Amino acid sequence: METRKLGDSDLEVSAIGFGGWGIGGAPFWSTEGDNASVKAIRKAVDLGINFFDTAPVYGFGHSEELLGKTLKPVRDRVILASKCGLRWSREALGAISKNASRTSIEEEIEASLRRLATDRIDLYMVHWPDVHTPQQETLETLVDIQRKGKIRHIGVSNYSIDQMKEASRYGKFISLQPEYNLLSRSIEAEVVPWCLANGVGIVAYSPLASGVLTGKYDKATRFKDWRSKGVIGTFQGEAYERNIDKVERLKALADSAGRTAGQLAINWVLRQPGVATALVGVKNERQIEENVSAAGWAPAPEIDARLNEVFARE
Repeated sequence: METRKLGDSDLEVSAIGFGGWGIGGAPFWSTEGDNASVKAIRKAVDLGINFFDTAPVYGFGHSEELLGKTLKPVRDRVILASKCGLRWSREALGAISKNASRTSIEEEIEASLRRLATDRIDLYMVHWPDVHTPQQETLETLVDIQRKGKIRHIGVSNYSIDQMKEASRYGKFISLQPEYNLLSRSIEAEVVPWCLANGVGIVAYSPLASGVLTGKYDKATRFKDWRSKGVIGTFQGEAYERNIDKVERLKALADSAGRTAGQLAINWVLRQPGVATALVGVKNERQIEENVSAAGWAPAPEIDARLNEVFARE
């Protein structure tokens, strides 16, 4: 597995990263059970993946616990990434709130370290910007925790360019984790150039647009999980139907390249400027094997040109 330097840091991350949202299970996703999740994590290690991304809110602690337990025997060989700034009061989607205050982060880091069964987190990110807490308070808290050796590097997730500029005044962060895929390319205009100019590596989440780019859904699909809530992504209405039309063309292009639609979609993300790693969520060993095969090759120029035409940034 190819590794890439993550921003201006000493972290060398695998081009394919393991996204831990899915294995957290309810209330966001369904899984095939913890045994299947553990096997997928171990298979990822065997296939050369060294970057494992999670967050406390993924399954309300369950994703961190699964990764911590499973990766403990190989802890020194992997890079653990987790987040702060989202809190919950009960196991329900509506109970999640943003809180990146000093008090909250100092509580969250201790809980994450315990669940991950480790004494340090390699990359610790603010999950979503908290507009009610000054960036100075958030970043200075993270810098203090970093000085104590509990985290190695600081990152941000879902930040706008203005929020990154403000945050950079108070502490050094090495990565941005944005949604980035063929159907979501808004970061290309300003965010990517700023990251390239400032030593900030891009950790792309949802390279498959939460499954849409795998080609397994059609216009009749009606999602019953978080995808029906209108939080991120487009999973209903006319815009969703237009996206399915594009995915049908993606499937044809992938077939001509001897690949699956998902592999071609992930491969595209990996070839974009500034991207250090693309996070893939999986339910079982078979899926991790398929996704790993998205790295290490490039489609023929004519396929790539057609791909960029079909999915041109709007």
